[in-house]
Parts: sequence; C-alpha cells; structure tokens
Amino acid sequence: MNKPYSFSVPYDVAEKLTPKERFVYYELCRLAATEPTKDTTFGVTLEPGSLITSHYRLSKILDYAYSQTAIIIEHLAYKDLVEITPIARGGFQSYYLIRVKSMDQGTKVRPEDRLFPF
Repeated sequence: MNKPYSFSVPYDVAEKLTPKERFVYYELCRLAATEPTKDTTFGVTLEPGSLITSHYRLSKILDYAYSQTAIIIEHLAYKDLVEITPIARGGFQSYYLIRVKSMDQGTKVRPEDRLFPF
C-alpha cells in the first residue's frame, strides 16, 4: 500500500534508540494510519499515528523473531515512544492498539513544492 503522506521522526528521538529499536520505531511510523480510519475487523477507530497488530504479525512484517519483537516493543513503550492498549475481543486476545508518539505526520507534498524535485 503506497501512502501519499510522509512522516518524520525528530533526531533527538532517533539518536537515543538502538539500531533495532530505531528500525522497529520507523516501521511502526510507516505502518500507522495517516488519517482517521475505521478498522473493520476490530471495530475500532484508528487515529492518525496508530495501528492494530500483534507480536506475531509484527515479527512477520519485520522479519524478526517473535521474542525480539516483543522485547523491542516493550522497550519503546518504556521509553514512552509508543502507547500500547490491549484489544480483548473474542478470538483476538493477542492483538493490541499501538499509538506512536513523537512522530510528525506530514501532509501531502506536491512534486513542484519539493526542495529537490527528483
């Protein structure tokens, strides 16, 4: 899915993360909703900067071990860069809502407005 929006992470946030934490944080920013969206599976409204996932699903996307993904998500939550809310609905006990913090979601940039148009 190609999103027409961009995001940026402040340098003071990125510099404090390990390479693996930085990678996961950037991927969460990339996967997060860019506008208010209704999730049809869970019936939850996603605000910009949020997504619904599980450790298993995220580990498949990142190509990381399940345990490593879980540890990194916990580290990001401890560092107050993500907020995790469990979703307790029927057969979806392992899914949770992640709200990414310290992310600036930009607006659509027209090619003619780019500083370097290439």
